[in-house]
Amino acid sequence: MEIKVLKIRLDLKNPFRIAHGSYAYRESILVWLRVGGAFGMGEAPIVPYYGVSADEVEEDLRRGLRSWSAEAALSDPGFPSGDFAYPVSRCAFQTAVLSLRGRLEGIGLPEVLGFYGERKTPPSSFTVAYDDDPEEMVRVAAASGFRHLKVKAGIPGDIERLRLLRERLPHATIRVDANQGWSMEEAPGKLAELERIGVELVEEPVAGGPADFERLASSTSLPILLDESAKDLEQVRRFGREAPSVAGIVVKTAKNGGPCASALLARAAVDSGLRVMVSCMVETSLGVSAALALAPLCAWCDLDAPLLLSEDPFSGLTYEEEVPRVGPSGVVPGPALAEHIEGLPPLQGEAR
Repeated sequence: MEIKVLKIRLDLKNPFRIAHGSYAYRESILVWLRVGGAFGMGEAPIVPYYGVSADEVEEDLRRGLRSWSAEAALSDPGFPSGDFAYPVSRCAFQTAVLSLRGRLEGIGLPEVLGFYGERKTPPSSFTVAYDDDPEEMVRVAAASGFRHLKVKAGIPGDIERLRLLRERLPHATIRVDANQGWSMEEAPGKLAELERIGVELVEEPVAGGPADFERLASSTSLPILLDESAKDLEQVRRFGREAPSVAGIVVKTAKNGGPCASALLARAAVDSGLRVMVSCMVETSLGVSAALALAPLCAWCDLDAPLLLSEDPFSGLTYEEEVPRVGPSGVVPGPALAEHIEGLPPLQGEAR
């Protein structure tokens, strides 16, 4: 077993402004595993508002991988686990092990997770970040070529920009993500405006508990989805019991600790009567392909992150009529990244 861990910088085509802040680039930590001629990779995207730095995640992965039993993990038919402090670390580790296992067995990640047969993937939305210039938001949305748009809100002036987008792009399906940017006092008025504008759904309008979300969701015809508020099984089950008017949850492999944890969360949501959106952080095709394996459980798809990057260091993921698809060879490093990985020394004290 050969193990390598590396940090990469992901420059964005356009500044990414949301309720939590504005970013010109993001970082990711990659895990690379090789057994013989087969390899597996996983990604830990660094999310600034999670309060964990790239250096902390990289060190967490290096520490956890040194004590990991590779032989046991690859021979265990269950979900791989390891000793990691952060969900994004577990995500990178789990994705790398599962993709390696899939290549050794000659099957794709969906089959490794237990999804067989036809896998119908909903069309992905394209994210339009908030911009001080409303016309620039219209330009970015129109240039994307996507009919399904996810528009960032939770910042002053968001409703005016959404009105303009609806006026200029009357046939677009608009989804709104407020990233907890509205107060409980202003949220009902915002939702009423969005009903008039004609959006499809609203993600995470406020920071609150089940009672807050039930009050909002029961007062609007718009589907309300939970993102930051539903990170684990207990939270999902609690919202299912105490906020029955909420329509669904958003699963993200980085937020939930990997594709296995996300699949368990999605199944629990469905069992609780909730629908599921599969989404992503700002990450490469590698991370998005892991999330894409969950598509059979999902009603909505929001997996556009590679399209937001100035350059995706991986190849193998394409978009056909807004539907993301992974080719038969899977997602693989591009030439520059492959050369960089090849030149890196293996992790000392590697897994047994």
